[in-house]
Amino acid sequence: EGLDENNIHRFYHALCLHLPAEIRPELTDDLLLEYDQNIVKHSLKLNERRRRRGDPIEWKYFQYLALLFVEIYLDRYFTDAEQLRESINERIQLFNGKQDEAEHVAAYDEVGDASIQLNKLSMSMATGSGKTLLMHANILQYRFYVKKYGQARALNRTILLTPNEGLSKQHLREFDVAGIGAELFRKEGHALFAGQDVEILDVHKLRDDMGDKTVAVSSFEGNNLVLIDEGHR
Repeated sequence: EGLDENNIHRFYHALCLHLPAEIRPELTDDLLLEYDQNIVKHSLKLNERRRRRGDPIEWKYFQYLALLFVEIYLDRYFTDAEQLRESINERIQLFNGKQDEAEHVAAYDEVGDASIQLNKLSMSMATGSGKTLLMHANILQYRFYVKKYGQARALNRTILLTPNEGLSKQHLREFDVAGIGAELFRKEGHALFAGQDVEILDVHKLRDDMGDKTVAVSSFEGNNLVLIDEGHR
């Protein structure tokens, strides 16, 4: 764990050592280092306030690998979604070749719009494994890549759906510690910094039609980054 004297994660050196370059031709040492330095940059941002509290983030190996996966995915998604889909389908074919038919995974239809098919990611991690910390980093990762590939202006809002009001308030406090602008969703209108701040909404308040205490799904039409806490619920 931790960084070396050059502010490079020690995990990066371990990956380069144990995964020879010839078995990862699309993921060179230089590209891995670029992704690592993005993770370092986002981590330093998240730690600005945490250091004053005495509890800075130091990623565990499984957290680092999750962040690295998101780096690779977002970069390839925004660079060439069709090529990413092709690579995933090749991996599915290899996977299915080793499984009973009942365990086969369906490949993506290569006729459809790849950018629509691949615009969702699900991270499955154990309770207490730091999913909220990773989500904060994921937001910074996403914002970096939409800006890098000139799509920042296309993003309307960032919305976090939670299972209940109590968790919404907990997330609000944690965003404050992370230094990420956030607010509880207000039905009466966009916040002053809508699109920049994360809007937190209890999923039970979403309905097909607008009500006194509910919000119509249609009111969120547009190009949104949507984060879902406790997705299995």
